Amino acid sequence: MADIGDNPGGGAPCDGTVVLKAVLEAGLESGVLAVMSDPQAVKEMSDAGVGEEVTLDLGGKMDELHGAPVRVSGMVRLISDGKYIRKGPMGTGSQADMGLTAVLRVGELDIIVTEKRLQPTDLQLYRNLGIEPTEKRFILVKSSVHYRAAHEPIAKEVIELDTPGLTSPRLAGFGFKNLRRPIFPLDMEMLGITELKSMEDE
Repeated sequence: MADIGDNPGGGAPCDGTVVLKAVLEAGLESGVLAVMSDPQAVKEMSDAGVGEEVTLDLGGKMDELHGAPVRVSGMVRLISDGKYIRKGPMGTGSQADMGLTAVLRVGELDIIVTEKRLQPTDLQLYRNLGIEPTEKRFILVKSSVHYRAAHEPIAKEVIELDTPGLTSPRLAGFGFKNLRRPIFPLDMEMLGITELKSMEDE
C-alpha cells in the first residue's frame, strides 16, 4: 500500500499518520510501515532500549496536512544506525542513511521509525533491520512511484492510497488562498471543460 500523499521524495514530511491510524483501528496483522520519520520518537525508543515497552506520540509533528500524532504503545524490537547498502534495481551499491532508526512493534505491525526522511526504494531497508518483507501480509510505504521497482516483484497487489498531503494528486484538497477563480484545473466545470484531450487526439 502506497501512502502517496506523504512522499518524502516530493517534499512531504514522511510523518503522516492518516494511514497508520486506519491500520491500527482496523487491527490489520502482519504488516510493516516504511518509514515514519520522527526524531523525537526515535530518541525516546533509543533511551528506553531494545526489548522495552514504550508509549509515545508518533508522527504528525511537522504540519497539520498529514494527520495528528498517534498515541501508540509497543515494544522496541531493534535500534540501528540506519545505514545499509542498496541491493535492488535503484541505486544499486550505494549507501542509504536513515539516521538513528528503531523498529517499534505495535500489535502485529512493525513500524520503522527513522531520524531522517527516506523513500523505501530497496528491500534491503527491511532486511537490514531483521524484517523479511516477503513474509509480511502487507507493506505500507511512503512513496508515490519509486517504491515500485523493488516492491512490485514481491507484491500480489499494489494499492495506491488516496491520502492527504503535500504530494497528493488531489489539488482541490489544498486550502488555496488569494487565488483568482475560476482557474484550471481546479474549476474545470466552471470553465466549461468536460474532458481533457491528449496531444494524440489533436
